[in-house]
Amino acid sequence: MNINDTKQYIKGFLEGKITIFEFKEKCETDPSIYDFLQNIVDEKKRKNESFDPYPFFIREDYTLYSTEGLNYFLNPDSDPSLEYGSPRRYDSVEQCLNYNWHLCTHNVKSASGASRFFNEVLVMYYQIDKDIIPTRHYSDEYVFMLDVIPDYLTGDPELYIQENIISLFPSTMKKTKRKKAIKAKIREEFKSIKGYPCWYQSSEWPFGKDGKPATYIGKGKSKGSIGRWLFMDESTGEIIIVEQFD
Repeated sequence: MNINDTKQYIKGFLEGKITIFEFKEKCETDPSIYDFLQNIVDEKKRKNESFDPYPFFIREDYTLYSTEGLNYFLNPDSDPSLEYGSPRRYDSVEQCLNYNWHLCTHNVKSASGASRFFNEVLVMYYQIDKDIIPTRHYSDEYVFMLDVIPDYLTGDPELYIQENIISLFPSTMKKTKRKKAIKAKIREEFKSIKGYPCWYQSSEWPFGKDGKPATYIGKGKSKGSIGRWLFMDESTGEIIIVEQFD
């Protein structure tokens, strides 16, 4: 595609005319998309300017700006991966978008993963077109997920809930009724004998050999700064111990 066609294609994605999967597939077959976005980043670096945030208000108490990851391009040494002796997460737009696409916890198939990927593209494009009016689809799906998934399940279980529970209740249902039904189904699937885990980090609720969520038994005895949570695989009777650093 020529520059104008590429710009219009990216704009079409941000306006909701092109799905996230169609967009990513096009990125892999047409390098002009990565090149176009890379030029925006390179121009910011050349001028030593930070990224202007797109103030994406997704609900009253939560505003998504999505500039932190992109600012690593401007100051590579600020990448927190370096603190742990790991290499930088990405050095190019292509690596950045692929990194967000393949994140295991916030996979792009999940609402949070899709929202994160979408907003990275949005912030880059916003630098050259302040009049863009993006679709609310991905942010609305993310907000809905935040409303129905309890805090003790944010993290690894998210994709399971997205694919196996939320998908059972179509968006054509009345919003209040749909939320109530999904919350009830989550409680039914993620069983607990005694309370729910207060994780030190994001949720690591385990799954049994049958692919179903294990049953939470209770908090085990901590070992120093290491917390322990006990679960049981209902399909085998096996006890599963999850440990996290405080």
